[in-house]
Amino acid sequence: MPKLAIISRDYLHYKNALAQLKLNGEFTSVELVWANKHAEGAPLEQFEYVLANPNIMSRYIEKCHNLLWLQSTWAGITPLIGKPKRDYQLSGLKDVFGGQMREYVMAYLLYFQRKIPELIANQERNEWQQYKIPTLQNQTMGIMGLGSIGRDVAHAAKAFGMKVQSLNARSKPDVADKHFHLDQISAFASSSDVIVNLLPHTPETNGICDSTFFEAMPRHSIFINAGRGNIIAQECDLVEALESKQIFAAVIDVFKEEPLPAKHPFWDTDHLIMTNHTAASSQHELVFQVFSSNLGNITKGRPLSSLINMDLGY
Repeated sequence: MPKLAIISRDYLHYKNALAQLKLNGEFTSVELVWANKHAEGAPLEQFEYVLANPNIMSRYIEKCHNLLWLQSTWAGITPLIGKPKRDYQLSGLKDVFGGQMREYVMAYLLYFQRKIPELIANQERNEWQQYKIPTLQNQTMGIMGLGSIGRDVAHAAKAFGMKVQSLNARSKPDVADKHFHLDQISAFASSSDVIVNLLPHTPETNGICDSTFFEAMPRHSIFINAGRGNIIAQECDLVEALESKQIFAAVIDVFKEEPLPAKHPFWDTDHLIMTNHTAASSQHELVFQVFSSNLGNITKGRPLSSLINMDLGY
């Protein structure tokens, strides 16, 4: 009988959902041997299947010698990829965060596009001022890492009449009107009105948004980082780009250090909005749907979905 462990801050939700399925006659051949927010004192040698938060599981994975499969509860799996252990199947989350991400990107894009900060400030001063509001139609959104999450963002952008171009390491997604490779990043930056980063954390993506990147962006452009904090080479480069008005605005959801230190310059940078890693949170109901589907796959000898290539990191 396969041994299953749940290691997550939401372990009670997952444990109860699994128990309900068992009551309905599903997964009766799978034994739950551990469910907690940690694995201190757990029978790690028994773990064969695991549902876990990657950052928590990374502390224990080297001792899980019989591990066959791990289902991540996050889209980001960097803490696990960084470990030497590779003799198991790792599945991520796809087609889960797209709805949240498209709302996030379009909300902040429209916030600046419709001059909402200026209008609120005018109202607070009892000051009537009318603006000429540009439209998003025919503007270009450049999506760095246009994968399953980015596809939803691309469709939302196109619904507003925008053009979409992608910057990917290898693929050329059909939803994009134009494609750029990572070594064409300056041309990508200079031809985008809005840039949305959704790239994973890999050696290829480390620091590719540097001073040269921001200098290539048009002065009216907006930079949105909802992917990984490693993408920005030096955070002072982004601060300088905003303060010198090299770019118009930035929305940053992910950081190299979280929580962000109280004295970090981002706190006091004009036209920079920080959203504190809230762009697309893991909703346990959706995560459990992916997990239960994959649990059915592996117990019936079918291929797992959303498998991660550990060499590529995604």
